[in-house]
Amino acid sequence: MPKITRFPPFGKRFFRLARKLIGSCHFQHFWRMVIAVAGMQGRRSLKRIEDLTGKQRTRQAIAHFLSRAEWDAPQLLWQTALDALQKLGYRPGDTIYLILDDTQKRKRGKRMDAVSKIFLHAEKVYANGHTLLGAALVYRSVVIPCAARLWASRARCQEGLESEPGKPLEFRKLTQLAADVIDEAREYLPDAKRIVLFDAYYLCPAITEACARTKSRYVGVAKKNRNFAPDGRPRDRRKLSR
Repeated sequence: MPKITRFPPFGKRFFRLARKLIGSCHFQHFWRMVIAVAGMQGRRSLKRIEDLTGKQRTRQAIAHFLSRAEWDAPQLLWQTALDALQKLGYRPGDTIYLILDDTQKRKRGKRMDAVSKIFLHAEKVYANGHTLLGAALVYRSVVIPCAARLWASRARCQEGLESEPGKPLEFRKLTQLAADVIDEAREYLPDAKRIVLFDAYYLCPAITEACARTKSRYVGVAKKNRNFAPDGRPRDRRKLSR
């Protein structure tokens, strides 16, 4: 493995911001985890991170820090994306694309947060897994990840999942999570010309209302069986195929 003799400036800026967000108490653990994951080749796992640290921390301790420690990971990801935009020379009024899409990951473990039986579209089978919503910004042909949300089924929420200690997790549809990301994009990029891109699954009232609320344009794909009201006439609904 090549040896890093000089730490790059962008890494210093990233960790300087991370220290402010998570505090100096967790920072020593945080930077070790980031360097371990970034420098790891092949499949990443808690066991390999444990080996890289010389087994000074157990897998349970590493998992507890990554999932239970009090640090705002979503805000840190957004701040990292904004830092990348600044390096690319972003100026208020520039056009930024927001891409929304989801992915599925099969999980063999059953005692995991938000894991449930889902239909894996890529494999065409039912299995235990996670559904993840991902969002990325596109500016000057550069794709910048900005948000990731883990979806939990209604049944798992009713079983007592917690978003925070002592706070039950409220069930939200995948499209509602995507609408929240659109609202966040307006909060972090209020002066940008935002254009939201998504596939046919996300063409629904929750998304279109979020785009209208945030004054964001959108481009999507519509299935032939979708109903539309030409010129806003609700009594004159027509299918796209017509």
